[in-house]
Amino acid sequence: MTESFRANGLPIATMRDIELESNLQRWTAISAMALIGVTYRLWIPHYEFPQVPAFEVLCNAPAWIDWVCLVSLIAGLLIIVFGRFGRWSNCGYLLVLVTLIAIVSLDQHRFQPWAYQLWLFAAIRLCCGANLGLRLMRWLMISIYCYSALGKFDFEFLHSVGQQMLGALAKLLGQDLSAMPNWLRLGLVAAFPLCEFAIAIGLAMPKSRRVFGFFAIGLHLSLILVLGPFGLGHRLGVLLWNIQFAVQAYFLFVVKQCACDGEIRSEQLVAPESRKHTFSPGHCIGVALIAMVIVMPITERFGIWDHWPSWALYAPHSSRVRIEVAPSAIARLPAGLGVLIDKSTAEADELPDWVAVPIDAWSLSSLDTPIYPQSRFQLGVAKQIASEVSSEFQIRITLLGCANRFTGLRKSEVIEGTSKIVDAGAGFWFNTRPRWRAGK
Repeated sequence: MTESFRANGLPIATMRDIELESNLQRWTAISAMALIGVTYRLWIPHYEFPQVPAFEVLCNAPAWIDWVCLVSLIAGLLIIVFGRFGRWSNCGYLLVLVTLIAIVSLDQHRFQPWAYQLWLFAAIRLCCGANLGLRLMRWLMISIYCYSALGKFDFEFLHSVGQQMLGALAKLLGQDLSAMPNWLRLGLVAAFPLCEFAIAIGLAMPKSRRVFGFFAIGLHLSLILVLGPFGLGHRLGVLLWNIQFAVQAYFLFVVKQCACDGEIRSEQLVAPESRKHTFSPGHCIGVALIAMVIVMPITERFGIWDHWPSWALYAPHSSRVRIEVAPSAIARLPAGLGVLIDKSTAEADELPDWVAVPIDAWSLSSLDTPIYPQSRFQLGVAKQIASEVSSEFQIRITLLGCANRFTGLRKSEVIEGTSKIVDAGAGFWFNTRPRWRAGK
């Protein structure tokens, strides 16, 4: 078996592992560019849907900074795709690491799950070799499946999004759920996260890893059918991320790797007295980073870790903000948002005292991206709307906490009036003020 050696004679990952890890990283970079392409309006300076920086000091950042970050990010991804091993490749990963932090800091909405995963893969590549890197990426992926499943063992999922997914699946299979008893529908919905959790367990065990790797690929292909144009009609970005995940599952769990499938391992070729020197400071940083990433989602329900980096995917229990305006204030809302409200109110016999503002649909229509599922970010969106409504008592919001796993109940706080909405947000760790003058 071909081995690659350091100058001091200690073996590193085999060439097979290096090539596999390189192909995986190239695929991740290609997928990232495709996802940026289909959600490009999120990554360029945009003035209709509010941008909410992570830090208040960035609220007055000029629009050209977004362009510099985006061009640098794409350049880093291109270096990863076309570069080989060595300095150029490392420069690409470093550029991705730095620019992703910068561009997400300018707008929290950009903290997409796939962008977070891309950042972690780049960090692993810089800190660890191919052998350890593949292991860390594998455990990261397993944790994603695990937390994604656990997030769906939830009252909200069972009674809302899960029912929609079941209905779409039944439609694809030509079945009618109208006559099915409620308990059976709930049981079928519960089977979704149960299967996902079983896949996570199977992937965690080396002997069953390859078989469950195929199951993982099947899971993502099924999601593409359910969420695609013949099902729930989700945006292209959601479908592309599932394609990305399916191929990543193939590389990490289906393709045999000499570092983990019973072949000769590089550490077996090292004398016992030398093995303790093979774990470098970079390895320690990589292991510590992924350990933190795997552990911190446990704190999501307590409001410490955000929902998307906790892999709460298709999970409607996330915190949020409900915004309502008086009918007389609709004309002062942004044009795209006003159209969405007009469509919803046109079907009503008469206008209510308060009209719901569909900021989730606004995000999809203006950016082709689901709204960031965090009350902190959505409060920033509410502040922008409040500034445009301007009239003190023509807007109110309700801050909704994370839903209880067993009852679906949430803690809520109603804030009425422009001045009170603008002053809200003191209890959050990160900024809730929008970029009022972004690009203007």
